[in-house]
Amino acid sequence: MTSKPHNERFFFKLIYTPAIFEFTSRLFRFLGRGFYGFVARSVAWCYAVTQHGVRETVRKNLELLTREPVSSRDAVKVFTAFGATIADYVAVGNMDPGEAAEWCVESLGSEYLEEARTRGRGAILATGHFGFFEFGALLLGRMGYPATVVTLSEHTSELTEWRANFRRRWGAETIEIGPDAFSSLRVVQTLSAGGFAAMLADRPAGGPTVPIDLANGRIAFSSSPALLAWLADCPVIPVTIARREDGFYRIVSKPGVWPRRFPGDRDACVEAATRAVAASLFEEIANTPHQWYQFVPVALPDERATEQSA
Repeated sequence: MTSKPHNERFFFKLIYTPAIFEFTSRLFRFLGRGFYGFVARSVAWCYAVTQHGVRETVRKNLELLTREPVSSRDAVKVFTAFGATIADYVAVGNMDPGEAAEWCVESLGSEYLEEARTRGRGAILATGHFGFFEFGALLLGRMGYPATVVTLSEHTSELTEWRANFRRRWGAETIEIGPDAFSSLRVVQTLSAGGFAAMLADRPAGGPTVPIDLANGRIAFSSSPALLAWLADCPVIPVTIARREDGFYRIVSKPGVWPRRFPGDRDACVEAATRAVAASLFEEIANTPHQWYQFVPVALPDERATEQSA
């Protein structure tokens, strides 16, 4: 029997609402980071051990990153890490931005951001459902590179609006991307004006994709960042923000990928750039796989197995 997707499960719909986020914000103010984080990890652990289908999906996704055996225990680590990330997400929205920024104690590759700003064309900041990716908007703003978050709609319009307002607490605006061309035009305008736009690329929901080979399988990777960068003639800079064992964070910016610098027509340039961005991102993700928050199946079918069964 096919397992129900996590975002269609009763527990998900119950807790992933503006009301719950507001309640947890008040709870953080009362409990503080340490105990609040413990509560969030405990709730995540309970969810992981009781939701076999979602846990198995996470385990299979982790298998894509390595040829080594991956256990259910490894999958549970993803849930508890996500609980800690959600706790810090709520915390950051209730703290002074300068104080919150001090949680990031390592910053590598800022020269690639500065290079893009110096050229005056802005950049797409491509990341994945990895680590504390929302923290990037605050950190980059404090570093002098204010970023607009480009995102798909949440499962309710109320939650989409709530999260956009939440990001404004640390100075980040939101562009809600949709099927119309206007939202993409807003992104291109932001880039052409020298701005930075942050996008998730490892779990595309509609839109163009490129199949990417990982260590033990393939996934569909969004080519929208490369396409928008091609249109704006700017680079795509892969960026990751991972939680360290001591609870602090490390931001890594990788060398920029310029789609227009690849040979061929637009489609060929976008595909080549997308593959380069994906390879750069997954170098970081593979180093800390339990912070890759993929709770839906992401593996593409094995073409060889399909051909043999045909």
